[in-house]
Amino acid sequence: MKNDRWEMGSSFHEISTELTSNVSSVSWSDCELYLSGRYAILDLVLYKKIYENLTEIYLPSYYCHDVTRLIESQIEVKLYECSPISIVDLSLFPRDATVILVEYMGNKLRTVGDNSLKITIDKTHNPLSKFSYSFTPEFQFGSLRKIFPTGEGGFLFPKLCSSLKKISSINDENLKSLKRAMHLKKTYLHGGNIDKKDFLKEFNAFEELLNNTTDIYGISEDTLALLSTLDVDTLYNKKKKNLEFLHSYYENITVIQIFKNNSYFSFFVSLEDYAYVRSKLIDNNVYPIVLWPNYENDIHLINGYILVSLHADFRYDLQDLKKLTNILDGIFCEL
Repeated sequence: MKNDRWEMGSSFHEISTELTSNVSSVSWSDCELYLSGRYAILDLVLYKKIYENLTEIYLPSYYCHDVTRLIESQIEVKLYECSPISIVDLSLFPRDATVILVEYMGNKLRTVGDNSLKITIDKTHNPLSKFSYSFTPEFQFGSLRKIFPTGEGGFLFPKLCSSLKKISSINDENLKSLKRAMHLKKTYLHGGNIDKKDFLKEFNAFEELLNNTTDIYGISEDTLALLSTLDVDTLYNKKKKNLEFLHSYYENITVIQIFKNNSYFSFFVSLEDYAYVRSKLIDNNVYPIVLWPNYENDIHLINGYILVSLHADFRYDLQDLKKLTNILDGIFCEL
């Protein structure tokens, strides 16, 4: 990242034209596109509630529970125990149940057993994955803003036969807040006279919209245009190369356990070490992700440990990664 302010992580900023091309290699024409992934799953749930009399849905315990609460405002949600290291036994669900399975961090699901389930796969961390399974998913959906520099966007495949009416979001003030936030962050990272609070406030205004409405918003025309020219191959290849470097660098480390995945550089830390690790990362302008709080909004432990993830996407080059490893080396040697 060649700019006057170095940091890793957090929300995307406006991208330069070098990450766009005349025509993107990926077409979204077969998908229904939304303002975010949560509107995609909400539209699907409402469709099933109206046309299939759906009354309950199974969601994993390790999940974005803002989405859970949005869904449970419409139908009953039953949580099943699951995490990125789980093997899901499909035979444990009731016959014909509607179940959300997650490709955590872009990894392939691990399942056993069989059932006549109605499975929808959440592909948020790797929308373009093409894993094959012993079952045929009924639907696939996800967010686009988690891995693409769009700020918004969600998809559902295949399209619903009778999708509920969606509201255009192009003139919504909260969407303007998002665009302002991405522009201000770009200016900030390039050394502009911007207070960090300025763009964080704008980002938060957009998140408030997502958390406080059950209206179903469609994707904006601006983002739809960006998707048609986004150089997805370059974005994916850069992240893959960065993750390969980090995984190779820490291949033989024993002080912590690396969790290899296709989206982030992730590792487990103990609950007692987490506050130290987090504070040291932030002190060095590295902003970690912890996916996600549990339903009670406490830290979600996996076998007694916290899974910490760091962004290693197209925004960063080898110089950034070497700086990151120096920071991590200093932290890990203290554990």
